[in-house]
Amino acid sequence: MKIYCILFDTFPRHPEMEKLFKSKGLHYADYLTQTCTVTTYVSMFSGKRPSEMRPNGIGHSHTYALLSDEDKVEWNKKILFNELPEDWKIHLHSMPKTRGDDNDYPYPQQWPMYQNPNCSPPNRKDCKLLPDDICARDRDFKFYNYNESDDEDNFIKKMQDLSSEENHLIVLKYNHYHDAERGKYEDVFTLFKEIIEQIDFEEENSLFWLFADHGEPEGIDKFHSPPDSWLSWVSVTDNITNQKITKNKICSIDFYNTVLNRIFDKGLPNDILDEVDMERIYVTEDSRGSINEYNCTTVSAMKALDENKYRQYTIHNAGAPYARYNNIHEISRIYDAGKYGKSGYLGVTNRECEVVNTDEELKEYLKNGIWRWYSEYVEEHKY
Repeated sequence: MKIYCILFDTFPRHPEMEKLFKSKGLHYADYLTQTCTVTTYVSMFSGKRPSEMRPNGIGHSHTYALLSDEDKVEWNKKILFNELPEDWKIHLHSMPKTRGDDNDYPYPQQWPMYQNPNCSPPNRKDCKLLPDDICARDRDFKFYNYNESDDEDNFIKKMQDLSSEENHLIVLKYNHYHDAERGKYEDVFTLFKEIIEQIDFEEENSLFWLFADHGEPEGIDKFHSPPDSWLSWVSVTDNITNQKITKNKICSIDFYNTVLNRIFDKGLPNDILDEVDMERIYVTEDSRGSINEYNCTTVSAMKALDENKYRQYTIHNAGAPYARYNNIHEISRIYDAGKYGKSGYLGVTNRECEVVNTDEELKEYLKNGIWRWYSEYVEEHKY
């Protein structure tokens, strides 16, 4: 069995990309994600949102490294890599290297980890965003050196040439759009189309999960403005069950259950083959680095209004990690995902939304769940 997890970092929802997938008879859907690469990856590989991984959520900068050694052990128990049978080979490749890859950990000595006697500061000289910002290196990961141009042309074929009689989890991260110089985004778009065209989506006994983790940074803010903050795109092909994917609303946490269902036949909910649950409420959490590098300060709940539109309720409270509740901001919106627009680097993103009265259903959902700490003091919460 082979499972491909292929990220096109930051690449926005684009009508031509949608057209490309559909012209090949492939699935294409809304993807409800977290707001940055690390939190989306963590949600995919754990099946959990930030507050389910850590009481104050996951910040924008290296939260995993800040955990105590004891908390790291508990965190890693939740990660998919550690649930795979021993015969699974895990391949990780980032193309090209980007922020967080192959660098010394950029941690100033005054950072909390150096003051915490229960935390072992990282000392490796080859830090990689994946896995080092996501989890420990508890498994034998196979890493690859980046070969410019050659990898874009040949690396996926190299992975597809691996024996399907063995078990492989292949996690690829294309950073070109994330790192593109202004004015060169069209070139990256063309490159991504060429990469997708190379893939043999008919490979037997394989699952393909192609996606973007979030939208363009200029569209992501502390109020989780749509779509960049929580709505991206995904395409899934399931040649393990050989059933056609028709689901048009998928959440990043669904990857975890889908993979476990394919490997262990667990029958877990929110599988890619399940029908869309129009009553489902999706949750995104985040903090912008300028507000809090280590803890979440914003949470949003979203629910489909119809085939295209979503309701969204957002709380922003920069004081929440410190039990301060005197400056809470709330906003409710309706966003139409069925429309493209003229915003963003490629001029195709629709950033228009309708501000509406407080969405009481979504507000109550957050208040009655583990996200209550954003809006009010919770005695048992670890601030």
